[in-house]
Amino acid sequence: MPTNFTESQLEEATLEWFQELGYATAFGPELSPGGDYPEREDYGEVLLGERLRDALRRLNPTLPPDALDEAYRKVAVPQSPGLLQNNRAFHAMLVNGVDVSYRQPDGTMRYTQARLFDMQHWDRNDFLAVNQFTVTEGKTEKRPDVVVFINGIPLVVMELKNAADEGADISAAYRQLQTYQGAIPTLFAYNAFLVISDGVNARAGTLTSNEERFMAWRTVDGEEVAQLSIPQLEVLIRGMFQREHLLELISQFELFQTDGKDTWKILAGYHQYHAVLKAVESTERATLAQGDRRIGVIWHTQGSGKSILMVLIAKWLLEYDPQARILVVTDRDELDQQIVEVMKNAGVIGADSPSPRICSRAQLVHKLAAPAPRLLCALLHKFDVADLQGPAPPVHGRFYVFVDECHRTQGGDMNRQMKRWLADAVFIGFTGTPLLRKDRQMTRDVFGTYIDTYKFHQAVADKVVLDLKYEARDVPERLTSPAAIDRWFEQKTKHLNNFQKAILRRRWATMEELMSAGERKQRIIANLIEDFSLKPRLNNDRGTALLVVASIYDACHYFRLFQNTSFGAFCGIITSFEPNANAISRAPAHSDERYKFDTYTRHVLKPGQTTRQYEDEARRRFIHEPANLKLLIVVSKLLTGFDAPSCTYIYLDNELRDHNLFQAICRTNRLDGDDKDYGHIVDFKELFRDVQQAIAVYSSDELDLDEGQGGDNNVHLQHWLQEGRKQLDAAREALRYLCEPVPLPREVEQYLHYFCGDAADAHALNETEALRVSFYKAVALCARAFAAIAEDLGGAGYSDAEVVELRREVELHVEIRAAIKRHSGEELDIKPYEADMRHLINTYIQAEPATALGQLGELSLTELIIETGIHDAIARKLNEKGKLSRNAIAEGIINNVRKTIIRDQLTDPRFYEQMSKLLDDLIRQSRADTAAYEEFLRQAEALVKRLAARQPDDGVPAVLHGKPEAVVLFNNLAALPATSFRYPSAAADQAALALRIDRAMRERAPAGWYGDQAREAQILNALFPLLDRDRAATQAIFEIIRHQPGYQ
Repeated sequence: MPTNFTESQLEEATLEWFQELGYATAFGPELSPGGDYPEREDYGEVLLGERLRDALRRLNPTLPPDALDEAYRKVAVPQSPGLLQNNRAFHAMLVNGVDVSYRQPDGTMRYTQARLFDMQHWDRNDFLAVNQFTVTEGKTEKRPDVVVFINGIPLVVMELKNAADEGADISAAYRQLQTYQGAIPTLFAYNAFLVISDGVNARAGTLTSNEERFMAWRTVDGEEVAQLSIPQLEVLIRGMFQREHLLELISQFELFQTDGKDTWKILAGYHQYHAVLKAVESTERATLAQGDRRIGVIWHTQGSGKSILMVLIAKWLLEYDPQARILVVTDRDELDQQIVEVMKNAGVIGADSPSPRICSRAQLVHKLAAPAPRLLCALLHKFDVADLQGPAPPVHGRFYVFVDECHRTQGGDMNRQMKRWLADAVFIGFTGTPLLRKDRQMTRDVFGTYIDTYKFHQAVADKVVLDLKYEARDVPERLTSPAAIDRWFEQKTKHLNNFQKAILRRRWATMEELMSAGERKQRIIANLIEDFSLKPRLNNDRGTALLVVASIYDACHYFRLFQNTSFGAFCGIITSFEPNANAISRAPAHSDERYKFDTYTRHVLKPGQTTRQYEDEARRRFIHEPANLKLLIVVSKLLTGFDAPSCTYIYLDNELRDHNLFQAICRTNRLDGDDKDYGHIVDFKELFRDVQQAIAVYSSDELDLDEGQGGDNNVHLQHWLQEGRKQLDAAREALRYLCEPVPLPREVEQYLHYFCGDAADAHALNETEALRVSFYKAVALCARAFAAIAEDLGGAGYSDAEVVELRREVELHVEIRAAIKRHSGEELDIKPYEADMRHLINTYIQAEPATALGQLGELSLTELIIETGIHDAIARKLNEKGKLSRNAIAEGIINNVRKTIIRDQLTDPRFYEQMSKLLDDLIRQSRADTAAYEEFLRQAEALVKRLAARQPDDGVPAVLHGKPEAVVLFNNLAALPATSFRYPSAAADQAALALRIDRAMRERAPAGWYGDQAREAQILNALFPLLDRDRAATQAIFEIIRHQPGYQ
């Protein structure tokens, strides 16, 4: 079977795979009105009505026809105007049946449910795959590629594209489905999930999934990941659409979650689906009469949806075991709260149900004995080790104990107490990190062996999480003048004995350490602020970061140092520290405890605010308002219990080990938009060996591999030189492809003409803009890829000769890009970035007497012509390298002048129309010889200076002199579009009208009118009578007024 398909071949192959699974298949037009086997009365019907009616009769033999008709109507007619609400309502019908009622022979009403599907006997359902299924809604007609029906209901929609077509990749398939949802929403009211494929890649998602949340399905049987030689779409169809499992997947492995504001639909990934099936099988074994009450351990790497996995297993247990009760045990309050929220959002806990969280030991004892609630969440310490000898409390029901991060909570007296109180409970452990040998025996004693594993490299390959990129940063600490310090000691200690000198030296060492630590933090802070100015994603108000520190004191110290910078408003702190005035009353004035207390009471908390309130709000802002809270300072010990939101960077300034280090670094590799490619780890503690151990050496004998599915290769760090070379070679190839049409000899001038067009053509710059933008991006990508490995090009495999050529090539393209920007007038205005650069200069460059350069480097070409004259401007800006011909220089000037005219023309349309005509005259000016070229430059300079001065034609009445806005009005009144407005014929009357409009603006325009629709309307009302109540003329003059800085 080929792995690359045309779209029609892919469609045919898809139907063949469905046929092999036992599905009936059909061609959409054959089932449509007028087809050979019509099953629809019109194209607006998305249900195959007779199939659905047959299924209702077959699956509900005891229901009368009226009840079946009622069920059909409820399915066929959506009850809500919103697609997602309809979809959620139908999902409830799919799982629970359709509520119907009918009158029994004795006259009483019976209320029951009509089944749409037979969940227990899959072969009693009707499975059909249809291609080219046309649907019309309103005046819109769409034709999805493949629709999968069960019992006549369209449950899955598939969109297929051709990978060989650059414009029709898998992203195009995703966008097509989004268009369909808006155009023909009735089809999607019944949708269970969506499938997109381009013949190479295939992914599944739901109505609410963004593109990055469409996931591959990489296994058919859950035991082995499919070989890459098998098309992904075939694997997905054989893995998800087996008739005996599809309804189970749809009914049991889809969740609706809400945060009170937004609702989203979640489809379990293949790793979650098969983990639940294995957990179910292991549960059945563990609960047999001879079972050992140990279900096992599920190890799914951080960020892969462990909380959703717990919800799915809990739902299954509560549904299929009427005696089941679930106790979720954690060791951190934040984690306990997080799990409750996930369970509530997924509907395991009713919206109006009391919280399942256990707040005290007495409450735990009470709820263990009560029949409800069936789900409880408790912190481990609620099992009081001091009560080991007391009687165990009564327990109602069969408890399944879910222990999260089980490697931390499986041993010691706490666990013995738990098992004594819950003697018949069944235990299952969850962890996001692999078990080390030192954890092995206690873990197996409590939970058993691995049930399922989903390791880091699998999650990266599946794009469930991102790969990690590690960067070690040195923070140099130096003593500026050791000799001066020695002289000070010699002078100050000459009267002391050796013992006293030793004491003073020790004190100095302590103070030096503290002071250098403060200086070090200042440098780290400067480093972080620089990153937020320069690093992609961090600098666009979307990226966020965590700074992990060793202690609450360090967190407070960092927080207060940040407050002394402009970045302080964007920082938060998470330590769980609760300031207690009574406890601090006896602490020394300069103690650590006093410092922490003062930090929280003076700098962190608002009056009356608790730490919990502050930290909840900080988390919310960090997630939902990244532009306002960019950095969270976190104490390392909280990382395992603190549900840290997705971030782009994590900065390590603490020595972490084992599980804690692994969990810390995995906080940064969660998916979060197309512009996030990696999770970045920046290490200030030189932990590289520890990072390697945490994320690569879990394949060593430290891992618990002896039994179960522990396996090796938890995480691999990419070989960044090899990866960097791949990226650089790909970027160079893309650049070569883009520049191939540039004519020989491919000097700067040929590039300018190819990427900017003919300057004589007023539309050339616009027509070539997309080409220039592509070139700018390609050069930037190539330059970044080069910079990433520039320090070790040899280590990346380049020979010395290749390195020389590579540097020359990159420098040439960067130089050409700059020349094109100058030539086209597209140079970046540097002023908005001055603040960031000033911070970098102040932080990293020592103050030295500076040579005043003035501002010439910041000026555009036209500004520079005015400032220095045209010859200097050409030498400084346009032809700095001296490589351009006269014609190329002339075209560069023309392009820059045209840009200025286009940019400013709305400020005075008539004036810039005149300037545009003069530019056209300039373009026609001969530049054939030296004298003609010099005349061209002289006229160009005069035109630029006239543009800058905005010198109007002669004939402006003296009464308007010194009133530039009134002059603009005077110049443009005659050209206004008009119906009833009559422009005065006498110059004095024309000037008087311009002055009346000018006076109306200055006296009657409300403050802050610009951009305020209501206030702009007041201005229009004031102008309307001045222009003879002509709406067109009033609107036209207002557009000119809006662009006058003097009125804003």
